[in-house]
Amino acid sequence: MHILTKVFVLFAAVLSILLAALSISYTVNADRITADYRNAMAAKEKAEADRAAFAATQGQQLAAMEESLQASRNELATREADIRRLEAANTELRINLRQAEAARESITAKIAELGIAVETQAKIIDEYKTELSRLRQAELDYRDEKIDIEKQLSDLESQVIVYEQVKRALDEQIEDLRRSLAMAQNGGVEPTQARTAVELTGPIVRGRVDQVRTDPATGQMLVQVNLGSNDRLRENTRLYVHRGSTYLGELVVFQVDLNHAVGRMSYTVDGMNVRVDDQVLSRIGS
Repeated sequence: MHILTKVFVLFAAVLSILLAALSISYTVNADRITADYRNAMAAKEKAEADRAAFAATQGQQLAAMEESLQASRNELATREADIRRLEAANTELRINLRQAEAARESITAKIAELGIAVETQAKIIDEYKTELSRLRQAELDYRDEKIDIEKQLSDLESQVIVYEQVKRALDEQIEDLRRSLAMAQNGGVEPTQARTAVELTGPIVRGRVDQVRTDPATGQMLVQVNLGSNDRLRENTRLYVHRGSTYLGELVVFQVDLNHAVGRMSYTVDGMNVRVDDQVLSRIGS
């Protein structure tokens, strides 16, 4: 065999050994690299899962932080509004304070003026007391004098009443005498138509017409009024009939009971007639 062949064979053997070593190293390295790759992929997957979990956690925390931030902003806005409101209230209170101070100064000045006024009024009140005492004494004197005058007036009124009663009794006696004289002249029969109607004396008596009817026997108009002997009416009393301010005529009473009287119209104004609710008076004038 040629030397070169041997050299080549030797090189081939060395190369075969190197190739085997390299194959063995490659196989070992390939397994390690594959294991490392797998471990790297597993680490990558784990890192991605951790990253996803971290991202989710961060998202939740971020949302919570945003909510907290929004709440803080809202609270800040509320606080700012409260601050503005408090500043406005503070400004208003300062204005009120200045006004109160001005009012206090005004009140102080008025108190001083009132002190002077009170002193003046005290003097005036003392003068009023003196004047009032004098007026009271004068009023008491006037009341005593008035009481004396009223007593005298009451006595005079009592005397007037007595005189009127005496006059009425005398008028009745005179009328009875006239009637007796007329009866004597008429043969003992009382001439009804010849009797003179008498006007009621004393205070004026007022009444009204209750009924108007016609006497079926004589055809005369009969008028009933709501006055009677309790009102001092008696037979042959003259009453004056009116309606408002219109004078209607004269009524002569011929029948009397306690609370009612019936009479005939002795005189009626032309064109007038008596109706129910017309007024009657015992005397015209005061």
